Amino acid sequence: MIKRRLLPVLLEMLEHFRIVAINGPRQSGKTTLQKEIARLKDYEYYTFDDPGTFDTASNDPQGFITFISKERVAIDEVQMVPDLIPVIKMSVDEHNRKGMYLLTGSSDMFKNAKIKESLAGRMVSFNLFPLSYAEINDRDINIIDKLFSAEFNRFDIKFDEIENDVFTDAVINGGYPEVYGLSQRAKKAWFEFYIKARITKDISTIENVESDKIASLDRLLKVLVGHIGKLMNYKSISNSIDMADKTVAKYIQILEALFIVKSVPAYSNNQLKRVVKSPKLYFIDSGLASHLLNIDKEGAMTKRGDVYGDLVESFVYSELIKHQSCSETSINIYHYRDQQKKEVDLVLESTDGDVVALEIKSGSRIKQDYFKGLVALARTIDPKRFKGIILYGGDKVLPYKIDEFTFWAIPLKIFV
Repeated sequence: MIKRRLLPVLLEMLEHFRIVAINGPRQSGKTTLQKEIARLKDYEYYTFDDPGTFDTASNDPQGFITFISKERVAIDEVQMVPDLIPVIKMSVDEHNRKGMYLLTGSSDMFKNAKIKESLAGRMVSFNLFPLSYAEINDRDINIIDKLFSAEFNRFDIKFDEIENDVFTDAVINGGYPEVYGLSQRAKKAWFEFYIKARITKDISTIENVESDKIASLDRLLKVLVGHIGKLMNYKSISNSIDMADKTVAKYIQILEALFIVKSVPAYSNNQLKRVVKSPKLYFIDSGLASHLLNIDKEGAMTKRGDVYGDLVESFVYSELIKHQSCSETSINIYHYRDQQKKEVDLVLESTDGDVVALEIKSGSRIKQDYFKGLVALARTIDPKRFKGIILYGGDKVLPYKIDEFTFWAIPLKIFV
């Protein structure tokens, strides 16, 4: 079992809350992690992927919970029986014990139209995404904490000793554990089945979507992969697939709830009066995005350079949210664009107001033009609370003085 960095966090939370939930996409390792915690903490384990357990819980939610609540229990794929949630609420209110339930769900419970109870005050929820490359390579680093530290530009890695192929492989493969070790043909088959299963099976657990609309969702997914890192324009997307823009917005919310895509809101502060408010779109897993774009390692570096740059940006975002889930530093992630079209790809803001702005470039050369967005944003923020960084395809950590600001170029290889 690959060591998941979320494990100690979840163990701690079970000592303080009655319900702890692990949300995330299918095949991200939720069940494996849940079973490991059940073993360590002596929990009874139930999964609704088991037909008998599913039928029992569906037919008699009250009786099922009454029976199992005598022990501390782990329930896998709880979103499959939404009627269980209010019964769990009554159970924890009655017994009031810490760590009563460890739940997992392959859709975001807070975006599930069939779940009406929020379990506020009773539950904490964490997202488990596919493997980060720190986990895959067993590196003891949290990138979020590193970027917000005073040592953000110092690393014990010799970047020039990491082959460029290693980073490209990471981008093209993504983080799903099952993908590793597969041939190109087997990997393609895995992703094709994954998409089919997610859309045709899991969507019914969170939203009532008519069967004839499933094909529209599939088409939407293929259109969205061409909008990675771009501002969301529902009208433009709707025109390309002949779907009402309100329906597009609704279906994107469903894909977000299924942890396939994620919209990133625009950043603004008190000094930013004229910024573009539209969100940007990323895929949770760059391997899945690579599959949808039909791009392999060779094509990434030669035939389709611009597309590869978009995939790199999506890869960085996905790695950041993986580290965010278990970082000591609590942050929100945004993007920045003003009305003069000066942009910063990702803006990380901590709860105490510190900002790390990241411009992402897949190439190994740094151009003066790359700093326009960073400079524009830096002028609106207290310099003591601001770091501006270009993540790039080179091997050196380098300072860049632009006007009165000092920015840094840091290799993308920090993620692998």
